[in-house]
Amino acid sequence: MLGQMEHIKLAGNPASVRPFETVQLMPVDPAASLVDVPYREEATQPRRWSARAKLFFAIVVIPTFLAAMYYFLIAAPRYVSEASFIVRSAAYQGPLGSGGAIGAATLSSARGPGDFTDAVNSYILSRDMVDQLEKSNGLRGLLLRQESDFVFRFPNFYRRDDREQLYYHYLTVVDADLDKAAGISTVSAATFRPEDSQHLVNALLQHAEELINRLNDRMMRDAESYALSVVKRAQDHVLDIGLRLAEFRNSVGSVDPSRESATVLDQVAQMTTELAEMQASLQQQISLSPASPAIPPLRERIRTYQEQIEQEKLKIVGADRSLAAKLSEFERLTLERQLAAREMDSALAGLTAARQDAQRQHLYLQRIAGPNLADEARYPRRFLGVAMALLLLLAIFVVVNSIYRGIIEHRV
Repeated sequence: MLGQMEHIKLAGNPASVRPFETVQLMPVDPAASLVDVPYREEATQPRRWSARAKLFFAIVVIPTFLAAMYYFLIAAPRYVSEASFIVRSAAYQGPLGSGGAIGAATLSSARGPGDFTDAVNSYILSRDMVDQLEKSNGLRGLLLRQESDFVFRFPNFYRRDDREQLYYHYLTVVDADLDKAAGISTVSAATFRPEDSQHLVNALLQHAEELINRLNDRMMRDAESYALSVVKRAQDHVLDIGLRLAEFRNSVGSVDPSRESATVLDQVAQMTTELAEMQASLQQQISLSPASPAIPPLRERIRTYQEQIEQEKLKIVGADRSLAAKLSEFERLTLERQLAAREMDSALAGLTAARQDAQRQHLYLQRIAGPNLADEARYPRRFLGVAMALLLLLAIFVVVNSIYRGIIEHRV
């Protein structure tokens, strides 16, 4: 049967007119409609991993598995020993004598709480301390025990065997923390044996005490050096005045011109008194008996006394070698000697005060809690380590996956 369809024009929009094609219908034999076709099984395709799954497996699954293997099978236990101490001066004795740890916590040194403790902590975490521990306490042997693992031993695969890397590895083993409010410092060490940690903390405290002793010696020397220099200058001044006074005495031929002048003045006063008595006696003789033969000798004696008194006065004043000229220089030198003696006394008092002040500022490192011997290992924290590794790897995966998707979309 043949059927034909013609193109029909629809009313309305000409654009909506769609052409119809002529379709010829052919008769089909029902008996022949079933054709025997051999059944062919489709081949199964292998399942492929997506790029995102591969990225997740490479960044998260494998590293997390390796971290778990390390923490639970390889990581060596590390034992921590801690000790706390405070640095104080001799000027602050009260709180320690009355209240144990609470009193010690409120104690401060002469320069303020924690000043010297900060210095001790800096020394504990310094290269000088590493050198001391390496020379005296076998630091390298403590870091390379048989029980150690390949990550935390020294040297290892990421740290070469030299002094600089030893110092950086030391900072991962030892820690020193200061409580600013209380002035108490806590020092800790983590090694592969509990006795090693205790030994290391004891060594740290011992070397810190040696540092305090050196600081004390330095403060004592500095305090005494200036005071001793003042005493030395005073001594030199006293000696110089003494030498000049001795030279003066040798030059004038007098030990003490002041005493000589006093003696001369006493003689002049005595002779003046006697002269006055003789003059009175002469006046009496003249009034009673003007022709007395005793009058001329008395007058001669009076004249002799007057001449003697004038000579004695000339010894005191009136000539270049008089006692007055000698006495002025002698009194000047004597005054300088007295001032030098006072300066010497003041310098000696200053030296004593400097020594006492240095004793008051004498520093002590007092242990509040000694280093403990650990019973259990504090590290590694296995579950926490694996969890932190997983979180970190997940964060890395998110970042890398975002970058990868951006690259793919940019290519498309």
